[in-house]
Amino acid sequence: MKIVFCGPPHSGKSVFIANLIDKLPTDAYTIIRACPDGEGTWSNNKNQEETSAVRKKGKFTKTFIDDVCNAIDNQTNKIVLVDVGGVMSKENEQIFKHCDSFVILSSDEKKKEEWLEFGQKLGLECIGCLDSSLEGQEEIYTKKPYFQGKVVGMERGKILEDFPVIKGLASDIIQKSKYTEKIETSNKDYEGTMIDDTELGFELGYGKEVLLEDGIPIKKVRWQEKAIPQIYQTIQEKVSVDSPVRINGIRANFILCAICKASKEQGVKDISTYDIRSKQYIPIRDLPKKKGLKQSEGLVYHLIENKENIFMDIDITTEQYSLEDYQQCILPQIKEDKNLYLSGRMPLWLLASISSSYDANRIFTFQPGKGFTCVSAIDEKELGTIVDGVSEINVNQYFKDKREKNKLPEVVEKQGFLSKLKRFFANYRKPKEEDKYLDENIIATKVVSPIDNPPKNDFSAQLSVNSDERTNETITNPKPTKLQSEMDI
Repeated sequence: MKIVFCGPPHSGKSVFIANLIDKLPTDAYTIIRACPDGEGTWSNNKNQEETSAVRKKGKFTKTFIDDVCNAIDNQTNKIVLVDVGGVMSKENEQIFKHCDSFVILSSDEKKKEEWLEFGQKLGLECIGCLDSSLEGQEEIYTKKPYFQGKVVGMERGKILEDFPVIKGLASDIIQKSKYTEKIETSNKDYEGTMIDDTELGFELGYGKEVLLEDGIPIKKVRWQEKAIPQIYQTIQEKVSVDSPVRINGIRANFILCAICKASKEQGVKDISTYDIRSKQYIPIRDLPKKKGLKQSEGLVYHLIENKENIFMDIDITTEQYSLEDYQQCILPQIKEDKNLYLSGRMPLWLLASISSSYDANRIFTFQPGKGFTCVSAIDEKELGTIVDGVSEINVNQYFKDKREKNKLPEVVEKQGFLSKLKRFFANYRKPKEEDKYLDENIIATKVVSPIDNPPKNDFSAQLSVNSDERTNETITNPKPTKLQSEMDI
């Protein structure tokens, strides 16, 4: 079931989807961001100042539209949620034609009717038509011929619990998608170690079977950062050096990075993770490194460094990051007795490869609106810690400059002698430009410490946390040989 979520701008579509997935089976949905607005469900995290700083708008291009349409066509999950822009454009018309149903959210009655006509003319079934308002009382109007009602409070940073419209629409979607039908897997004969998100989540106490109002059971997994020490222990118990590892269904960037790093520390050479958008397992590589490197094929690296910490922000410089780019990927060589803080929008498997390729004192991955999560550490007591920044580095100012003032050095294209000369000067000028982000007065604070907050099998408490299950939606979809997704991160 491939559902477009549409409506005029500022109607709360992304916020609605962020809340809707809390009521959908963890192992049955995919989100495709079909608008190049630089947002994932992470944009609904509580710290809106931080998420707005890293939000980056993009543009519609033919390549982008082709990738989105391929993404939709490639999906095998029972439920596919497609978040489109707020204009009834030719681009959105193309995207609609690759789906079978749609849901409208609108604060404008006239626009709501226009979107309804737009979708129905393209042959899609309307399964939901909702009024959106910041104030008032939530209400279900009717469920026939399609779900109609009013949703309120669609503000960024909010998780809406026990809202009847969201629950009701989720139940409708689950029923229409025939989620209860079992899907045959292709991994029965695999001789290595299979790590499945839902199975692992239930095993470690982060999952539970929930009965919907109509009695349909669904499986929910809500990962928390404090699971990371458990991940390392589980990998030590389950994985052997000679056994390859396949990872399936992981949505949280910090969980995937921890699994890959822990497996590598066990001596595993063959690690891969399934990419649902390209329908194949992507190898987690031990990437080579080069001193003084600022650019790699399809990537540009921005490094800010002080005595103890290195902040590395990574940008994909092409519309589509391919497997060919990945094969040529080289990382900057760093002093690995420091702490490494990784940031950037990229496929989760690329982040996992990058984080696994370094042996820094501590390695953190960035979650907009939450902070930096420790996924690797010499001192295992630090695993799962969340900090709100990088000590003595003004990360917030860096993101603001990157988004608003465009003060960061531009990517130099690789062509001819003059380009090489420009790149040479760009590389040696950059450290001086980045000195302005060094600030001895900034001290990072721990937001979460697993030592103070030991793991508990309290699923209801976990559901109230704005989890990073919501962080790996994609803006574009890769073909099998052309991969691009979002590290929502």
